[in-house]
Amino acid sequence: MISKWETLPNEIFGNIFNYLSWDEILISLWSLNHRINSSICSIFSINKNGIIFSRPGLPYKSVSKILLPLIIKSSLLSSSIKYIHLNGNNSNSYDLIHQYFYYNNDNESFCFPNLESLNITQCLLSKSLIAKLSLLIQYQLNELKLIIDEDVFQSFTYEEDYASVSCKKGTNQFYR
Repeated sequence: MISKWETLPNEIFGNIFNYLSWDEILISLWSLNHRINSSICSIFSINKNGIIFSRPGLPYKSVSKILLPLIIKSSLLSSSIKYIHLNGNNSNSYDLIHQYFYYNNDNESFCFPNLESLNITQCLLSKSLIAKLSLLIQYQLNELKLIIDEDVFQSFTYEEDYASVSCKKGTNQFYR
């Protein structure tokens, strides 16, 4: 027997999704049925804002323990994501990239095969993170945007275990 929910047109689902954040959509609606999963994937593939891990009220624990494992387990979902924004103020960007962007910590098996744009704000850049970002720029990304706080930038240029970056003040966006 078909419920009334399943008779709704896709446009109505799109309108419902407009009122929910990406994490609310996944937690509430993912895995209800194939049609809804396909609708969710189509929203992620066309949404220029993409997945924003720095949304206020979205704790790092929810991202790392619930949302990213859910995304990684579904190749349909992980392949539909084209835009990701990480903010070091509300999450540990390095940990997220290190643990979840590559399968089994293999630098060659990237979990988001259609990712086009990665925006990283307010994070410390270690040598290993820069190496991983370099691979992404070389083989996959069309856009990498790094926005580094001046205090963070000053502190990591003086740390010996962090790589130095040369850029003019105010020039903190890098494109392939």
